[in-house]
Amino acid sequence: MITSTSNAQIKDIRKLDQRKYRKESGLFYVEGLRAIISALDNHAPVEKLVFCPELLESTHGKEVLQRAECAGIALLEVNRPVFESVSLKENPQGMCAVVRQNMRKLQTSTNLSGLWVALEGVQDPGNLGSVLRTLDAVGGQGLILIGEGTDAFHPTSVRASMGAIFTMQLYQAEVDGFIEWKQTQPVDVIGAVCGAVWDYRGYNYAENTVLLMGSEQKGLPKVLQQACTALVTIPMCGSVDSLNLANATSVLLYEIYNQHFPLRKK
Repeated sequence: MITSTSNAQIKDIRKLDQRKYRKESGLFYVEGLRAIISALDNHAPVEKLVFCPELLESTHGKEVLQRAECAGIALLEVNRPVFESVSLKENPQGMCAVVRQNMRKLQTSTNLSGLWVALEGVQDPGNLGSVLRTLDAVGGQGLILIGEGTDAFHPTSVRASMGAIFTMQLYQAEVDGFIEWKQTQPVDVIGAVCGAVWDYRGYNYAENTVLLMGSEQKGLPKVLQQACTALVTIPMCGSVDSLNLANATSVLLYEIYNQHFPLRKK
């Protein structure tokens, strides 16, 4: 059992809250039974599992621990003070994991089918994680992150995704690279903007669609708008002039979902 918060492995885990270290190591931090179960179910490359017997009281948690051991995952047993030094929760469940990142670079030859979301310059990791969660709910395939912004492996993003970080494919691209990819692939890219464009409810979305959303503050850049197959907008009649990025993305994703999976009568 590790009893020192100065242990080298524990110090490395704490550093995963820093983007620079996540990028250098290629690892990220996951906490909570639900997220860890999703990682195991989806065969994510879990490097190590950290657990505290004093906090891990549930039978379910002990079953997860046994499952990880059978899968050959390295286990680190720690005492309560050590676990609390790495935990990001007020009432930790006694289990966290270090997982290798699964981000890939979008190439012009990358063939994507089904429903995708592309986020340009997203800044809020909570929004990013929420988009992943909704994308999973509507049967989406994955997420493309464009340009500079927060990363999908920020602890807040991982937590907000509720395990969807392990069910979705992830790609990274620069603006120019995304535009070049769009020009070579038979896929519709639908951009969301504010303006006199298609009402999102009146557009017929293709089976292979990438929903392109801009940043929280600046929206979708003109250069990306010009690369889109079509532009849509969410009409509003109240006093506010915009929706939260995650909320707007959810509204659009469920319209696409509804068009391809209409309501079934009992």
